[in-house]
Amino acid sequence: MKRTLFALAAALAFAGAAAAQVEIVTDEAALFGEDSDAGSVEKVETSKEGSALAAFLKPAGVRIGGSFSGSAGADWTMKDPWNAPSLDAYGLDTVAAGTLFFDARPDEDFRVFGKMKASYPFSKSADSGSSTVSVPNLQVFELFADWNSGDQVFYRFGKHTVKWGVGYFWSPADVINLGAIDPLNPTEQREGPVSFRVHYPVLGTQTNLWGYAVLPQGDDPKPEEIAGAAKLEFLLAKKWEIGLGGYYKYDTPPRAMLTASGAVGSVNLFGEATGSWGSEKPFVTEVAIIHAANGFVETATYKDRLFVSGTAGFMYSNSTDHWTVVGQYLFNGEGYSNADREARIAEARVPATEAAIRAALAPTGASYSAFLARLILNSGQHYAALSLSKSELLVENLSVGAFAMANLSDLSGWVRPSVTYKLHDRSSLELAATFVFGSGDGEYVVLYEGTALTLGCKITLGSGGF
Repeated sequence: MKRTLFALAAALAFAGAAAAQVEIVTDEAALFGEDSDAGSVEKVETSKEGSALAAFLKPAGVRIGGSFSGSAGADWTMKDPWNAPSLDAYGLDTVAAGTLFFDARPDEDFRVFGKMKASYPFSKSADSGSSTVSVPNLQVFELFADWNSGDQVFYRFGKHTVKWGVGYFWSPADVINLGAIDPLNPTEQREGPVSFRVHYPVLGTQTNLWGYAVLPQGDDPKPEEIAGAAKLEFLLAKKWEIGLGGYYKYDTPPRAMLTASGAVGSVNLFGEATGSWGSEKPFVTEVAIIHAANGFVETATYKDRLFVSGTAGFMYSNSTDHWTVVGQYLFNGEGYSNADREARIAEARVPATEAAIRAALAPTGASYSAFLARLILNSGQHYAALSLSKSELLVENLSVGAFAMANLSDLSGWVRPSVTYKLHDRSSLELAATFVFGSGDGEYVVLYEGTALTLGCKITLGSGGF
């Protein structure tokens, strides 16, 4: 677990540097694709052949491209370096991953896009009933078609990422994609569902209407499981982009969302708010031996209560001095109050209960610390993250960065400073340290199994797009 957490943290040494290349918007650029590998769009002027839109959509055959990510990293961890310094864990993490996409435009009104993903290890085990077989570690990440009606209404059907929110580390308003943003890798494209999208840009304005029919996942989907979503986007005071939307699925709490993004001077600002009538989350109401048949926890689901979450953040980049800072605050409306969170931890720490949990988990190979981690993960109501980076420090190839994340409810978190030197256009060397802080029952102290210190190094080899 330790090595996994650190491997994920290694992806964020320069999240701020990546942020310098990312414009926080909602979805207005998604007319022709929300895919990260599809390349940039050049401005075209109206010509005798037709409008700028038609010129952009002029057939260009089939384009093939992709990306490769390669690295090897080692880390060494001490769980209690300040009181009992000893090497508790160490490991090697190897990354060899890639994407391959095609972008086909047989005519100006029709486009098909697909993307595959593969990563090391290149095979994985799958259960085939009576036996386990090895299958290739390949994934169809996106596959969709775009078309339109008279350049007025634009359609998309297939599996694709949906850019629904404006948050950077967290996006509570995004209720369509299959997974939430990973704060340890916020710029990574997320997997989306199969959906039918209708986009209507109001002519002569910068107002957009979006509608989605999201098809259900699983082996035995039913028609009533199709979800519906809609969003209105418009400009306020000519510089703030506002989004208003809603999401509904049968037998699921309905959700409403509000997004806002804009700038004050050279600082980009963004915020989201979402509300739902009810929650699908099972809230742990008691940890005790008497609930052994249910994993030692009693849970409750609240269907008749309003849950509100929100976030706000900023991004500032200075291209002259080569530094970037990104910060964000999250209010987790589905977190526990301090009193409830502390009560659940105290119940799990009762000697008899802890002994029973340890005994029950031992035959399965699971640990008591893993049980606590599941109990406490994302349990707070207030979180914050901050990323700073500076490139070309003293010399052109030297960069430094720092990333911090904290649960403000229990004042636990971690800080990761790093130094990177560019060895070549396609390779670099990074040195980093991760410091965990907080009380013994703080979220991140539990997740890292102590106020841990992890030292690591990573060499990036041959990463890039094509």
